[in-house]
Amino acid sequence: MTQPIPGVRPNGLTRFSTAGLPEARRIAMWEEHNARALVGLQARTLAGGGLKATELNLNLPRLQVAQVWGNPHVVERSAREIAAHPADAVVAYFTLEGEGFFYHQDGCEILRPGEAILYDADQPFMRGFSHGLKELALKIPRSTLRELTRQSGLKRPKVFGFHGPQAERIYAGALASSLGAALSGRAGDWDELENTALELLAVTLGAPAGPAGHLAAAQAFISLQSADPQLSAGRIAAAVGISERQLSRIFAEGGTSVPRAILNARLEAARQQLLSPAAARIPLSALALQQGFASQAHFSRVYKEKFGLSPLQDRRSASD
Repeated sequence: MTQPIPGVRPNGLTRFSTAGLPEARRIAMWEEHNARALVGLQARTLAGGGLKATELNLNLPRLQVAQVWGNPHVVERSAREIAAHPADAVVAYFTLEGEGFFYHQDGCEILRPGEAILYDADQPFMRGFSHGLKELALKIPRSTLRELTRQSGLKRPKVFGFHGPQAERIYAGALASSLGAALSGRAGDWDELENTALELLAVTLGAPAGPAGHLAAAQAFISLQSADPQLSAGRIAAAVGISERQLSRIFAEGGTSVPRAILNARLEAARQQLLSPAAARIPLSALALQQGFASQAHFSRVYKEKFGLSPLQDRRSASD
């Protein structure tokens, strides 16, 4: 059953799950939902038992986004399905968990976590997930694609990575992160989210980025490299392909600075590790060094300034 998510704009974020549905009807209802909410597909499971799948959908004015979880299954978009449910769009699939294959008219791609594929949704394809999947899907209407690239389709699939320090991966990773944040309900400004996603998507498609895209890519690189004590504005600027002066101006326009953004990323990562039961026995001095801080004293001081508790107090409160 499709349900709206409380606390978001009407008709914005919805959730559909096969859980609780009659087993014999799960595939049919899953297909009906996807034809209505994203891209029409025919599905079948790979083992005994019914389809177990969940999808979060977000409709924005120029983009449609989904996050999908599912047990092992195969989906196909055949010529017949395309005729019945034309998408008039291209679609990108970002693999988060589980390896899968993607058959298309020119061959086959194997997609692993951290890899994505961009494909014309009105060309036949088949996808399979032998160990289940967790992924992000992004549907880009042809009108939006023309706006970004002056093209209305793709002649062949584009496979790209979205984890790693390379420039293309940084922008693609920032796109995946921004979409994931929106689907988790953490987006506060839907228009800003869409504009940023469009700029990051443009880079992935080979077009230049604007300020919002540069900022999102820089923040993604900072999160990726925050534990490196040598991380600097110069390295960040070089990674995203802009000058250090331009980088500083973009952060200033966003109400912060590059050093503050680095510090906040380190503190957030440190707190996440600090509150993890797996890190309960790691000394604070070691944890501070792991997250790029020069000393435990500096780490403790800035941690308390940000979170209101010292690292030791925060750790003890989490274990109570």
